[in-house]
Amino acid sequence: MNGSRNASAKKQRQDWQLSADMLYLNEEDLLALGADWSRLADTVTNALSSMSAGDYVQPLKPYLRFKNPANRIIAMPAYIGGAFNAAGIKWIASFPTNPSFGIPRAHSVVVLNDAATGQPVAFINSPLLSIMRTAAVSAVMLRRWLELPGQHHDRPLNVGLIGCGPIGQWHARMLTVILGSRLGKLTTYDLSPDRARQAASTAGSAGAVAANWEEAYCGSDIILTCTVSGSRYIDAPPSPGSLLLHVSLRDYQPSALSSIETIVVDDWDEICRENTDIEQMHLTAGLEREQTIALSEAVFGDKLLSMPKEGSLLFSPMGMAIFDIAVAAYTVELARDRGIGLELK
Repeated sequence: MNGSRNASAKKQRQDWQLSADMLYLNEEDLLALGADWSRLADTVTNALSSMSAGDYVQPLKPYLRFKNPANRIIAMPAYIGGAFNAAGIKWIASFPTNPSFGIPRAHSVVVLNDAATGQPVAFINSPLLSIMRTAAVSAVMLRRWLELPGQHHDRPLNVGLIGCGPIGQWHARMLTVILGSRLGKLTTYDLSPDRARQAASTAGSAGAVAANWEEAYCGSDIILTCTVSGSRYIDAPPSPGSLLLHVSLRDYQPSALSSIETIVVDDWDEICRENTDIEQMHLTAGLEREQTIALSEAVFGDKLLSMPKEGSLLFSPMGMAIFDIAVAAYTVELARDRGIGLELK
């Protein structure tokens, strides 16, 4: 049965790759498709498998900055092989002052190309795809952590979410699904109380709003940082045995992370730059590539099995283009199957 389904999916993928049309998807289309977190996490895991096999190409992404240095537009091209056999590029802009003008901070488009001919086959115009990819990568790490023995998984797990913008909101949705009955309490904090309340409501009666970041941070088994902070504010070590899903990359003072022995990154060359906390640990404490674990090794290998029982794990992902292309390919296939989107001639 699985072979038949895989063959059907492969033929369907070939059909849209060879089509002369280009599928256009916007945010409304993505919302209509929804987020199946299990399938999205499986998609990222499959992309990791292709990466482990060396069946991918992913140049170091350039940052385009002009006028205001706080603004940036990032180009993320990639090819991912295996079941995907897809190439493309994500072009994502982040302008932090945009919300003051009533527009989103981030804007993103993804173009998919036929890997055999280079023909554009899909155009996705929405930052939501990037947001869901980011949450799906966190889900992969979370699922792997939940499998590890001796990590307090015999009781409900408390989550602290710091930063409740769009990425934080979608992470809250992902967490409630992946943790399910294992979710104890979801405590949220944001500079906007309304955003914090919205994220907390995702967990129903298990949701609570914190008055400050310390209240969400201290005592949490899973700490999720999704801020746009311009300065490092977390100055205390996490709870023993906690999982730090460090999405926003620039929240921790080096002293707060000094006791962490297990650090997982998606790509060392990407993460150890652009003033990330990992780069600061490299510059101030001598952290080297060999002292970290690649996400593919964490998921498919046994390196995490030697973690200290009460040891905390820091997952710091810079964001890999192969994940964007894999999730885009999955999304386009799903949209064509459901008849969602606009075919452009």
